[in-house]
Amino acid sequence: MTKGRIFAGLSMLYTAMLAAVFTISVAPVQAAEPVDEEALFKEGMQALEEDRLKTAMEAFQSILSMQPRLHRARLELALAYYRSLQYAEARELAQTVLDDPQTPPEVRVTVLAFLAQIQSDENAMAQRHIFKPSISAGAMYDSNVNVGPGSEFIDELPGFILTPGSTREGDGASVLTAGLAHTFQPGKIFEFGERPAAFLWQSQASLYDRAYQDMEDYDLTILTGSTGPALVMLRHWRANLAFNVDRIWLGGSELAWFSSLNPAVTWQFTDGELTWDATVTDRRYDETIDAGREGTYLGTGLALGNYFQQRKVATQVGARLVGFNAEDDFLGYDGYELLAGVIIKAWPNGTLYARANYRDAEYDAIDPGFTKARDETETRLAGGFEHDIASGYLEKWTLYGGILYTGNRSNLSIYEYDRRQITLNLGRTF
Repeated sequence: MTKGRIFAGLSMLYTAMLAAVFTISVAPVQAAEPVDEEALFKEGMQALEEDRLKTAMEAFQSILSMQPRLHRARLELALAYYRSLQYAEARELAQTVLDDPQTPPEVRVTVLAFLAQIQSDENAMAQRHIFKPSISAGAMYDSNVNVGPGSEFIDELPGFILTPGSTREGDGASVLTAGLAHTFQPGKIFEFGERPAAFLWQSQASLYDRAYQDMEDYDLTILTGSTGPALVMLRHWRANLAFNVDRIWLGGSELAWFSSLNPAVTWQFTDGELTWDATVTDRRYDETIDAGREGTYLGTGLALGNYFQQRKVATQVGARLVGFNAEDDFLGYDGYELLAGVIIKAWPNGTLYARANYRDAEYDAIDPGFTKARDETETRLAGGFEHDIASGYLEKWTLYGGILYTGNRSNLSIYEYDRRQITLNLGRTF
């Protein structure tokens, strides 16, 4: 169950239904209504607007106990049940209004649409297993495959010169990504206060493969598996806990196992959302020579997203604290990261994006062969486009293109580098 599938079109239906139900001829009933019934109705509408669903239900049920034929309250009660994911109750109430021969034609049209929405969402919720395979393939040009410094001279070691193979080298590559996402919906609903939250279990397996044309020693393959529970309170918040395992190969040889635990919580508000997430990753390498690189990575932070211009523009800003406790202290560090991004719906079926990341890291110990510990900053700037193909042989496929610039600045010149990665991919989610 996803937000889009469960409440697709809800805002439009809700607005239309309110406009329609108030056209029902209830003047004779209202004339006989005591003041407390009108107060109850206002209380119910206010509670419904604030998603205090139990309070709304109690108010409309009280009205109907006194005025059983007041369909105005019955439809509002049906909406409260619908938003509580109690579809059978919502259907029964809406059907009662539809079966009344005195219901005006314009209201009947809206009620029929509401019933269709209930059926659609109930069917989606009843679907226990949802599978979504995806695939993409393309090409990349990498200006600095070996992440080498731009100069062969090391400022801190006069007279020391790097060999040509140790400095920056560029190459082209083919890129393949494939994945399979699975959502299990057991139909379990938990109540938090007056609102329901649906329980899900989400899993995913993916493969990333980058094969260079000439520099095969830097070919990169990552096989990832993740699984974990999630709670979704539609229009309010969602929370998930994922356990991830990455198996990494470099140059065709086994390199490492990365195991991670990733909790996250997102709070939604009008035209935006705030997300807190954290990462704990245990890094283990296959070769003894890499034993000093083993350790635990920690990161946590907040990201704020906002929509503008009827959701044609989306922005995000965020900050994180990061740290890595390595077996060799000179490889461990503490620092922070900043991010900012924007996505713009620039043309039909097409979007443009831009993203900036900044990281500042101070390392824990003096680097061997030097007289000081590393202190460096990394800047990543990305921009590109996505275009959904709407017709022809590639209908439902998406064309992706972009460029990523990475600039690393350090107090030890051997660690300074610049890198540009230009990609063009074609992909689809089935």
